[in-house]
Amino acid sequence: MSAKTFVALRVDCDAQTAFDVFTNEIDLWWKQGPRNRLIGNRPGVMQFGERDNGTRFLQEVDKRRPDFVVEAGKVIHWDPAKRLAFEWRWPTADRKEPVTHVDIRFAQSGDATRLTLTHSGLEALSAAHPARNGLNDNRFKPMMTHYWQAHLVSLRNRIKQLSAHEGPA
Repeated sequence: MSAKTFVALRVDCDAQTAFDVFTNEIDLWWKQGPRNRLIGNRPGVMQFGERDNGTRFLQEVDKRRPDFVVEAGKVIHWDPAKRLAFEWRWPTADRKEPVTHVDIRFAQSGDATRLTLTHSGLEALSAAHPARNGLNDNRFKPMMTHYWQAHLVSLRNRIKQLSAHEGPA
């Protein structure tokens, strides 16, 4: 069975702004708490970090110990205003578990941008994988859809907040 999740929503800004807020302000809109953060209850900063060789990673850095970094996965596509794709690995999962893939598309639609997020490869996760919480595919997939939907709604709220602070010209 193919197990992937798909979420789409519209944000009231151009595609470049949506991409910039997604990537540059991820710590400000990514949901808090151990269920959502890579380093659990530790105070951390979500970011797209970059190595000396130019490879980017989605990661969280401990605020108290900047040498403590947990990576979710390597960025596969970085195409500003169009596409962002990265590997996704749960930090509590056995390293033998396969990575999954998150692909976000940014499509300009008038004055707004349609974001579509697909998280694929979920079917390859073992029944014992910690993200599954003991759920079979029929229950796990909707849970993951809700997870990503909550994050994208949080992103949309951040964009609204930024627009409200700009005010009329």
